[in-house]
Amino acid sequence: YGIDAMNPSSRDDFTEFGKLLKDKITQYEKSLYYASFLEVLVRDVCISLEIDDLKKITNSLTVLCSEKQKQEKQSKAKKKKKGVVPGGGLKATMKDDLADYGGYDGGYVQDYEDFM
Repeated sequence: YGIDAMNPSSRDDFTEFGKLLKDKITQYEKSLYYASFLEVLVRDVCISLEIDDLKKITNSLTVLCSEKQKQEKQSKAKKKKKGVVPGGGLKATMKDDLADYGGYDGGYVQDYEDFM
């Protein structure tokens, strides 16, 4: 019964076998040695594969790595957004600056129109 009793032969059998193996192995993912264990395990398991099958696995892991990097980059960007915004985060125009003085934008210009 369990993983040891399995003898997968169909696609569904291998899917079930894979789920059981994943469940068994991932229970140790918090271990300090987990990543190096997986590196050796995957290399040893893949050593007998044909080059085309090995390329498929390599591509799959490359895609997974890229997705993880994007997620990490996005989470770092979200943390930075909570801090200081580049450029001060303000975009003021001349009208905005004059509006701070109680809407006294037109009168100031008109007072000095006849300067000469």
